Formats: sequence, structure tokens, C-alpha cells
Amino acid sequence: MSEQKIHITRKLLSKRKSLLMHGVGFVTGDPTIELSYPFTFHPGMQVTVTEPGDSKWIYMMLPLEMGSLITDIKIAHHRTGLNSYISLIRLIEQKEPISATVIYNEKFTNDIPSTCVISSGCSTIVNKSILLKVCMNFASKDDIIEIGSVEIRYIPTYATLSSIDKNERIEEEQEQIFKFNGISKETEKPFLLELFSQRKKKTILTSKK
Repeated sequence: MSEQKIHITRKLLSKRKSLLMHGVGFVTGDPTIELSYPFTFHPGMQVTVTEPGDSKWIYMMLPLEMGSLITDIKIAHHRTGLNSYISLIRLIEQKEPISATVIYNEKFTNDIPSTCVISSGCSTIVNKSILLKVCMNFASKDDIIEIGSVEIRYIPTYATLSSIDKNERIEEEQEQIFKFNGISKETEKPFLLELFSQRKKKTILTSKK
């Protein structure tokens, strides 16, 4: 799925925050997927399957407020087996329980390192409840995909901030135009008032005639 790229100014980027979570936040309704939560010998959450396949989904709810802009998704993982890997990262928004809309997709291949942080850059505005979905391909039931930290980078209340930023940029552009023409805002306002007064005087004199 292609999404519209959003231009983000440096000022708004400086307000970006990180939501840090752990793989234990993932759940699944697939009976062929087994989730092994952290233990002494594996601090991450291990994912295995009882039946191999190329469409094994796990889900995580993202507690983000409406109007936020998601800019990056990062998942730290380790995998065993050359042909078992995370194949897709998806964001969906949902309001009604029987329908959901895909708002972001990125596919991956099995040439990513076996231990790395998978990074996916996006420009997705939160309008409804957001779910992070991860699809995995399992070539063997003996393979393991272990997930550690999950980081969501986002700009809170982006919709409001971008509107304020846009108005400020318009004002700055107007100031540049005034400076280019050798006129400041302070001198321009009295000049406009003077023109208005002169026009009003002419109207009064005309009506008297």
C-alpha cells in the first residue's frame, strides 16, 4: 500500500517522541502460533508455530492519541532458520469491530540479518484506534523468531502543531515580502488606515454635494 508522504519541518521533528514497548505486548488469535514469554534463558518473546506457513500474524495495540503522526517503527528481533523471517509490518485503524482499514504496509525479504533492528519509516496520522500487525513466514516448526523491544517514533498532536506551524510560516513569508519591498509591518498599518480615512472623507463630501 502506498501512502502520501508528509513534509515535516525541523521544528516539528524536534517535538518527536518515542514510545518504547516490549514484544510481550503482542497477542495472536492464530491457534498454530505459540508465544513463549521471557524466561531466564531468553529475555525476549519467542514465537514458534505448530504448522509452518507464510502468513503468521501477531498484533499489538498502540496507545497513541488522535492527531499524532507516526514516523518510524522499529522492532528488535532474532531468528533461527534461513527461511523463517518477519515478512511484513502493517498498521491498521479500527473503529467498528467488524471492519478495519490498512493505512500502512512494508514488506521485507529473508535477506535481512538474523539479529537486527528492523526499521520502517512511515508518515501515518492517527485518526482511530491503531494496531501494529507483524506477519511472519515460518519454513519449519523448529524455527524461532524472538522479539525484544518495539519502538514507535511519533509527533504528538501533529495535526494541531502542523496547523500552527503553517500559520507561522505564512507570517514569516509575509515579513520577508515586506522587507524585500522596504516596508515594515509597523509602517504599513498606518498607511492602510490613512488610505481608509481618505476614502471615507471623499465619500462624505460626495454625499453632501
